[in-house]
Amino acid sequence: MDNKELFEKFKLNVAISNFQKEEMKIPKRNVLKMVASFIFVIGITSGLVYATGTVVYEKIWKEPKAYKIIRELTEEEKSKCISEEEAEKIATSYLEKAGFEYQEIDSFALQKNYYEDKNMWRMFSKNVTIEINAEIGKLDYMQIPSWNYKIPYNYGITKEEARKTAFELFEKYNEDKDGEYELVKLGGNMETDEESYIWYSTFCKKYDNLFNENEIVDIGWVPTINGLYSLSFGRDVYEENEEKITKEQAIQIATEKDKKIEKEREIVGTLAELRIRKMNEAVYLRENFKEEYENNRLNYEVTDDGEIKLKDDAKKYKTEERVRKVWCVVIQYNFDEFASSEFTYFIDCTTGEIIGGARSNNLIQDENLYKK
Repeated sequence: MDNKELFEKFKLNVAISNFQKEEMKIPKRNVLKMVASFIFVIGITSGLVYATGTVVYEKIWKEPKAYKIIRELTEEEKSKCISEEEAEKIATSYLEKAGFEYQEIDSFALQKNYYEDKNMWRMFSKNVTIEINAEIGKLDYMQIPSWNYKIPYNYGITKEEARKTAFELFEKYNEDKDGEYELVKLGGNMETDEESYIWYSTFCKKYDNLFNENEIVDIGWVPTINGLYSLSFGRDVYEENEEKITKEQAIQIATEKDKKIEKEREIVGTLAELRIRKMNEAVYLRENFKEEYENNRLNYEVTDDGEIKLKDDAKKYKTEERVRKVWCVVIQYNFDEFASSEFTYFIDCTTGEIIGGARSNNLIQDENLYKK
């Protein structure tokens, strides 16, 4: 009997029971509580979470797909990409915006970024590197080495001067005019501000009090002359899913999963905070290829000579590129000098599914990122 038949039978039984026990005057709220509890239970077992009797939240997690690590594109993939002429036009427009006139392109190649399984146009011109997402026709990354500029002798600037310039460059290069972005990281490339001859800033899109680290604008520049050094974008949009799972439920879900995966180590504590995170394959790999995953040997092997090389059958796994509000649940283990003492699970706030994770404490990584 499937869940639908089970649910219909349950409703019929409740109706008969209410009719037979009419004289008992069971309070309506108790019956509703019974129904709600039953719905939640069958929802969890069937991969769905029912927030109420009328709203259904479909499961979003799907098993990651494996793909072989190759550089070449198939003819079908090529047909979905923008042309070389279109890519060149995009590259030229950013060069001009950065203050460079048209440059003869040394090389232009359509390649696969196999780390993310994305297709891109890569351009090199007088030491300038430009990468364009070939599927959506937008700039992903651009770097103009500092030797393209005449760096002034007195290039030292203060943090406040850098902050002012960061906002000016953000206004110049930011293509997303909707929503709120906030400067989350600002710093130079040397130990002191005065010694830094390259400055970097990160602007992150904000939703209420949470940052989507996948919707960002990263800008690097040469101080004083404000010459663009690097520019990159993150465009994975947050779905703004509802918060239906409690902190306590999220901790329970993560703990139960971890006990099935990590059977030799003791859990000594947990942490949990709301975050916006991108779905990934980390927990799937840890569960199905635990030893290889934890030793970073899923796609690499050690030869008899001690050399580390890519396996002939190397492949990566990918999930759907969805960005959701999650509970980051950090599982803390007893100390082990040979393994990470923490692992973070991403528990979807709406469905209660585990949609990803990260080695170590992902919340501490946030603290390191958001320094300005």
